Amino acid sequence: MSEVSKLKQQQLDGDIVVYASFHLVRTLLEHDLTDEPRLTAYPVVLGAGERLFGEIGDKKPIRLTGSRTVGNDLVFLTYERIRDT
Repeated sequence: MSEVSKLKQQQLDGDIVVYASFHLVRTLLEHDLTDEPRLTAYPVVLGAGERLFGEIGDKKPIRLTGSRTVGNDLVFLTYERIRDT
């Protein structure tokens, strides 16, 4: 996580994006290293499985800032972290 923290402190052009790694995303959320969580949802009911965000230490409030559908099945959701002021 220290390398990700160093990247966030640098003034880089563009975004740091993580695709398809919910374990890494959980860790980044836990360490307050995410600014804009983006989710792709595919509607299927499985009846069992692992929670998307699992157990994290503290409550991490987020606010929906955008959504769009792709075709008949996918929805892209964009959130922003609500930070303590």
